[in-house]
Order: sequence, then structure tokens, then C-alpha cells
Amino acid sequence: MRTRLMTVGGLALSAATAGCGQPREVAHNDEAVQMELVAPREGASDAATAPAAAAPASSNAAPPAAAVQAASIAYVYRYGLELPADRAPALMSRHEQACVSAGPAVCQVIGSQSSRYGRDELTARLEIRATPAFLTAFRARLAGDAEAAGGRVAMAATDSEDLTRALVDTEARMRALSTLRDRLQQLLATRSAPLEQLLATERELARVQGELDAARSTLEVMRTRVATSRLIIDYRAQGQLAPDSAFRPVSDALDSALTVFMSVVGALILFLAGALPLLIVVVPLAWLALRWRRRIRAERLAAKRAREAEAGDLNV
Repeated sequence: MRTRLMTVGGLALSAATAGCGQPREVAHNDEAVQMELVAPREGASDAATAPAAAAPASSNAAPPAAAVQAASIAYVYRYGLELPADRAPALMSRHEQACVSAGPAVCQVIGSQSSRYGRDELTARLEIRATPAFLTAFRARLAGDAEAAGGRVAMAATDSEDLTRALVDTEARMRALSTLRDRLQQLLATRSAPLEQLLATERELARVQGELDAARSTLEVMRTRVATSRLIIDYRAQGQLAPDSAFRPVSDALDSALTVFMSVVGALILFLAGALPLLIVVVPLAWLALRWRRRIRAERLAAKRAREAEAGDLNV
């Protein structure tokens, strides 16, 4: 029995040693990855997908040297298009529809948004994830689409992230966890230990299985990021690309005048809202004070007249 417990401790120590210095979860900034894009397309020949086509991670066999040396890079392409305000939404809709028509196994829309400011200023963004072959053809048409819509490509950039080491480390950690899981299952199969030790072994097995599932999910996400690429398109429309008529200054002046008028009305409303509570309290108090003062004056005047009448009677 002591030999089995030492075996469990040794397996846990070996798994911790294999994962030392390696993060349990590889950080990534793309939570919209879909598993439909994991499956490679037939006839695809991209060097970045070589590690994804390697043997399953649970296998104990060492990966080929070519797979280890091949770089696993995730690409992000960014484009900025300047277009007329009345044509930008239509072009964005065409690009989004092209991705949807390709199917979820080839292209997926991650997100889209659009905001308009005034009449001739608009900003929009479309973000998609697709296979390299689709993005190659899609990117080649962007300049022509922008020119056909009366605009141009104002910005183009490519960002990359090397996931080679993260993939290799995750696969190695999965192999160590798989070995530890198999040994724990064999240890439980004998059932010759006390109940407390069997329960401790089952808890350790559940923990190892959970870490193995998390590592497998992280590995699939990273493989998807390598096998596919993100494309972010920003659509911008400025006033010089979509000028208004000659009456624009007059309309702007009228809009400004209305804004000033409504601002004054709003200020008056705020003043009345702040002064009304004071008026409710101050006006009654002032009226009572004025009435009390008049009453005092009337009493004093009556007393004075009474004294004068009494003095007149004495003189007579």
C-alpha cells in the first residue's frame, strides 16, 4: 500500500515538474473562435497549419522535428477605408454577405458595428475570421471595392503572434497529464487500498482530468487561431468625401440658433426648478412679516391718537 501511495506522489510530482514554468492557460485575445474553422480545407497548402495537422496531443510519441521547427503564427490584418457616407454601409454589407455566403467552415463574422454623426460623417467596423485562402482573395479585392465605391484604402497593417512555443508547451503538458491520468486509473482499478485513500485518489484523478480538458480546449483554440486569420476593416466617411449643398452654412446657422434658444430655455427651467422651493418658503414668511408690521404700526397709531384725544380733553 505504501508503494502505491509513493507512486501517486511520484506521478503528481512528475506532472508538476513537467508543467513548471509553463502557464496553465495560454492567454489569447480572441474569444470568438469557432470550432467549425478547426477542420482544414481539402487541398489547403499553408505552412502555418502544419502543426495543427500533427498527431493527437494525447499520443506519447514525440512530434516530428519538422512540426516542432515550423512556426505557428496567428495573423491579424487591419484595413482602413475612406468612403462616401452614402456608400460605406452598402460596401460593408457586401463584405459581410461575402463572408456569410462562404459558409461557417470558411469564414465567420465575429462582429460589426456602425455609427453616424451628422449627415456626412460615419464610422463602421467589420471583423471576420476566415481561412488563409479566403482572406487572400478577399484582401486582393479590397482596393478595387473601395475605388468602385468612390473611396480608397487609407490604412493597411498586419499583426502577428508566434504561438509555436505555447503549442509545444501545451502538448507536452497534455502528454504528462494523460500519463498521470492513466496511472491513477490503473491504481483505482486494483481497489486494494483503504476507502480514504481511494477517495483521495479519485479526487486527484478528477483534478487531473479537469486540467487535461482545459489544456485540450486551449490547444484547440490556438490551433484555430493558427489555421485561420482575423480581418478587421474600418470604414470611415468624412465631410470632404460627401459634401452637402451650398445651403449647408444656412442650415448649420439655423441648427445653431435652435441649439442656443433651447439652451436658454433649459437654463431658465433649471433656475425655476431651483428657485421654486425657496419661493414656497420665503413668500409666505415675507407676507406674514409684512402683515405683522402693519398691525404693529396700526396699534401704535391708534395709541398715539388716543393719547392726543386725552390731552385735548384735559386742556378743555
